Amino acid sequence: MLDLTNVSITFHKNTVNERKALDQVSLHLDSGDFVTVIGSNGAGKSTLLNAISGSYEIDKGKIVLDDKDLSYLKEFKRAKYIGRLFQDPLKGTAPNMTIEENLGLAYSRGRRRGLSMGIKKADEKLFREKLSQLGLGLEDRMKTKVGLLSGGQRQALTLMMATIVTPSLLLLDEHTAALDPKTAAQVMNITDEIVKENNITTMMITHNIENALEYGNKTIVMSQGKIVLELSGERRKNMTMEQLMELYSNTAHETFSDKMLL
Repeated sequence: MLDLTNVSITFHKNTVNERKALDQVSLHLDSGDFVTVIGSNGAGKSTLLNAISGSYEIDKGKIVLDDKDLSYLKEFKRAKYIGRLFQDPLKGTAPNMTIEENLGLAYSRGRRRGLSMGIKKADEKLFREKLSQLGLGLEDRMKTKVGLLSGGQRQALTLMMATIVTPSLLLLDEHTAALDPKTAAQVMNITDEIVKENNITTMMITHNIENALEYGNKTIVMSQGKIVLELSGERRKNMTMEQLMELYSNTAHETFSDKMLL
């Protein structure tokens, strides 16, 4: 369960460029909710995820995850509760380490591993099983350095790393935007399967309106640092892309960019 209460962030305080990046944002997610987040550039979408993950310190408000107050907790301390993927496939992995070494680092997150070195046999078996679920053949390339993988393979691996120890919350910041359409669809299908299988509470920023309505069970629309629209249940289920675009324009008083129609 995630609760945000009146969360605000101001950029460039006390200067001529002062701007409210988040303006008293409140949001409640139940455990297992998969929420898609849409809005124009500068609407506050990534800032919202950065506030939750601890990348940005909030000015005021409260962030509670599974009854833990994260409001002013340092980012590295939140990492054991939160998994995150970025738009850039190069983020989130160590390119000069092998696939199994990267998974080993992710698997040790928040756990005591003792003084033993290397990958244990039991862990290696687990990694192979998890990788086989991706359907990319990575289970047969465990000794391959991650820097040699394609963008789609790296993003799928990063997704596996973020969820191999089931997080309380998964944050996806346009994690398919840098991939070609075929690979993006493949990574989205893998994402959906992992989220459903593990019942992971998830927030996903996307510029793809079709994906925003197809995946998850809720959609929130942001504009000028605020959540201006929340869709769920039958209303969301029956919503068309055209209806959502019109609703957004009427609510936020702006139109979707061409990029958001993809």
